[in-house]
Amino acid sequence: SYGREGGVRNYVVMCKDDVEIRASPTYGDDARIGHFLHPGQIIPVDDRRMVTGSWFLHLADGRGWVFETKERLLVMTEAQDFERGLWHYSVVCDDDVETRLTPTYSDDARTGLILGSGDCIAVDERCNVAGARFLKLADGRGWVF
Repeated sequence: SYGREGGVRNYVVMCKDDVEIRASPTYGDDARIGHFLHPGQIIPVDDRRMVTGSWFLHLADGRGWVFETKERLLVMTEAQDFERGLWHYSVVCDDDVETRLTPTYSDDARTGLILGSGDCIAVDERCNVAGARFLKLADGRGWVF
């Protein structure tokens, strides 16, 4: 548990669907509280707990728990070196860049929104996921790498 380690870690929603927060660390529908996390959203977590073979994450704001995986689907993963601010970047590659719903290279997360070579973008969040650097567009169009 991070609580005992005295740290808060940032996690990001990696699945394409909203994730419903639960009152306790369980998959049970009766623990749902009607509040959701959204794809690509980064949230501080203050506890990670194994319950009946699955990892659950406690939201540092006290709203409740979410699961790290569901069946074989990765739902949440740690966003390392997370920063929130405002930076400006230019697309320097010759190829078009398609934004992603979440910070991943996966084709499943493609949004259909294209940035062209030379485009300038405003970025309001940056993090590393699985060793790769990702940038979140400040206008809500998604993530790029």
